[in-house]
Amino acid sequence: MHQAVVRLSGGRLGRLRRWLDEVGHRPETVLWFGESPTDVSGDAHAFGVEFVNASIDKHLDMPSEAVGK
Repeated sequence: MHQAVVRLSGGRLGRLRRWLDEVGHRPETVLWFGESPTDVSGDAHAFGVEFVNASIDKHLDMPSEAVGK
């Protein structure tokens, strides 16, 4: 789980905090994004990770509790 979170965050602290918050709420989601799932193509998975990280970057100034509501 730790490796997945660090890899997903790309070493950016704001992203790291959001991914760690997600572990507490939905660890299966973090594992899906952090690994290479077999239910989607590699390109679709990479797009999903980039999309989530872009959303995190967009909302970095908001408290983590407010994101996703």
